[in-house]
This record gives sequence, structure tokens and C-alpha cells, in this order.
Amino acid sequence: MRFKKLTWDELPPPGGYGSKAYGALVPAGNLPALQVGEQIIADSEAIAEYLEERVPLPPAMPTDIMERAQVRALGRFHDTRLEPCVRALFSDIGQPHPHAKALEQLQQRLQQLPQALALRPNIQFCLADCGLIASLEWITMMYRSWGLPHPFIGLTADYQQDMEQLPWVAAELNTYRPLLTQWILTKRP
Repeated sequence: MRFKKLTWDELPPPGGYGSKAYGALVPAGNLPALQVGEQIIADSEAIAEYLEERVPLPPAMPTDIMERAQVRALGRFHDTRLEPCVRALFSDIGQPHPHAKALEQLQQRLQQLPQALALRPNIQFCLADCGLIASLEWITMMYRSWGLPHPFIGLTADYQQDMEQLPWVAAELNTYRPLLTQWILTKRP
């Protein structure tokens, strides 16, 4: 939304995350959700695709059909491979050490990430970046909370650094990081 230069009101889920009131609006109960008039769109990827179609400029998808497919492939890698490994470690936040098997699975996906990034079209910003940037931030914060060394090297580290230089990404991270940091601190014993 920042990339598209849109304005919006951000609201907490009615009744809180996981509440019956929110479940009545978004049956899966997942975040984020976007309300447009009386309609609700849930799931980050569906929201991003809706916004791309509704507000095509600036574009977050290349015009070349193969490059579009590569953006989708990177998005699917994130959504179905990397992000579930990140989510599997949420219950370990606040613990002195992460669960070894879950951390090993995440590290395997992180080893695959440079290959997925290598196929990313050479465009400044694309739909696949939206979720990936957030997950890399989660991983960075989780590793820091466990006293583990920063896990990104090479292409992944370059990608993260390049993304953080984009004004709309920097603005989002300036809002997101303090909230994420505070949430992680509340999980400590």
C-alpha cells in the first residue's frame, strides 16, 4: 500500500486477534485483512494482487509473462516453504533456545532462498517482496532474541539490504520493527 502511495486506516481486529468477532469477518482468522466497502479480502497475497489490479501504477508485476511467473514462484516459495518454517518457531520466541528441528527446517529453507531470489526479475519491487521482507524481519529478530548470528549471507543479505533502502519499505519497517520488538519482549519470561 505504501508502494502504491495509498492511504488507509489500520485497525486492530474487532475483539482482538483470534476472537469470535474477527472470525465472523474473516473465517480463517488470519491477518491481514482488507475491507473495501462492505467486502473483506483476507490473505496477504490476495490483498496484494487485488491492489495490483485495482491500482496498476506503479506496477508491482513485470509485463513479461516469464518474469511474472518468476514473481509468482518466489511468492509461492515464501508462502508455502519459508513462512511456515518461520511460523513454526513462533512458540519458541521468548525461550532461551529455539526447537532444534524447527530451526534446522528454517535453515534449510534459508539455504534455498538464494536460488529462488536469483530468478527474481530485475525490477525494483514486486508482489513477492511484500511477504518476504516481513519474514526476513521476523527471522532477523528471532535470531537476535536467541543470541544466534545473523543468518543471511550473499544474495539474501544483499536483497534484504536493497529492500530496506526503498523508501516505502523503510517506512513500513519503521512502523513494524518497534511493534515486533515489543511483541517479542512480551514473550520473555
